[in-house]
Amino acid sequence: MKLIQNIAFSLIATLTMFTSINAQEAENTFTVKGEIKGIEGNLYYQHPDKEYTRENPTDSIIVVNGKFEFSSSISKMDMIRVYPSFSNSDKKVYKTPKGGRGYFPVKCAYLTFYAFPGAKVTIEGELTDYVNVYPSGDKFNNSLAAVNKLMYPMYNEMGNLAVESTYEKDSVKLKAIENKSDEIFKKSMDSLIAHIKANPNSIASAWYLNDIILRTQVTNEQAEELFNSLSTDLAAYPDYKAVASRINGIKATADGSPVPTIKTAATLDGKEFDITSLQGKYVLIDFWGIWCGPCVAEMPQVKEFQEKHKDNLVVLGINSGDTKAKIQEFVTKNGYGWQQLLSDKANTADNFVTRFNVQGFPTKFIIDRRGTIIKRFVGGGEEAFKMLEELLEK
Repeated sequence: MKLIQNIAFSLIATLTMFTSINAQEAENTFTVKGEIKGIEGNLYYQHPDKEYTRENPTDSIIVVNGKFEFSSSISKMDMIRVYPSFSNSDKKVYKTPKGGRGYFPVKCAYLTFYAFPGAKVTIEGELTDYVNVYPSGDKFNNSLAAVNKLMYPMYNEMGNLAVESTYEKDSVKLKAIENKSDEIFKKSMDSLIAHIKANPNSIASAWYLNDIILRTQVTNEQAEELFNSLSTDLAAYPDYKAVASRINGIKATADGSPVPTIKTAATLDGKEFDITSLQGKYVLIDFWGIWCGPCVAEMPQVKEFQEKHKDNLVVLGINSGDTKAKIQEFVTKNGYGWQQLLSDKANTADNFVTRFNVQGFPTKFIIDRRGTIIKRFVGGGEEAFKMLEELLEK
């Protein structure tokens, strides 16, 4: 009798455990269903909780007669970008002078939506020469749809003009295309800024603000003004946190400011690094990525410069976008022996890209012996090397 009771209790416990697991999975699940007119083929996306490689580059969403439905679990709220395998995007593709193919990655070539535990997202729209498709179902996706419906047609116009300019040979016509594109760009920025101001409770306003700061499409003063117009009710959400970190980065990395605190174990060997340990020497902070052609092209020069001034200069590399294994292989192969840090993509203290408001790669900072930022350089390092040469010769 006791054995039977034990078996019964064990079965109940097991069933309870599976019920609990299933309930938790259901709570973490988001669902997406919709219909897209004019679509040819399937949809593709990358899940924010997964890591992708060349061997496993994307997930697919099966589309049948323009309709689709899928669900997946997700750990936290994130924006997902979906792209179709459709011939319509050829209008954003152009032939390069050497006979290859280029592509303008305009925002309107993608469907974007917010996924979060419990989300039920509906997608509707049509593929024309852009992805005129939008999400709905909750306040986050409704707000994203509102701004995308405003901006996508203008992005599409600019994308089409960019493609047209690659084929046009007449200088007068090229100038007319450029003027028209500039006019649409100004209109788009005016519209977006007005939308952000008019929708301070929209999480999509925070996302777009972060995007235009990253692309240096607004001044630092405008960025701060727009950020201050956002509702602090958004403060718990990742998109708000991202733009808040970037705004703090604008202030914290102004010329003459103390270099922001860096105390981290996000190193290649996992040992803690503290930037205060470099005081007493000049420091060249180099934001880079293996994927960044200009970054890689000038690294031999960085190495040469570092070796030339090794008694008075320390180079600190901060990588964004590459795995630890890939960075280790790259620096070992090329003999780049200076300290490397890995910038986190999440809103953590190790997201050095947003904390330093890095808006392009490569970006370099020169830090003096006392730990004060002398100057920021975006792009090629020639000006940075020239300034360092002058400082180190004193």
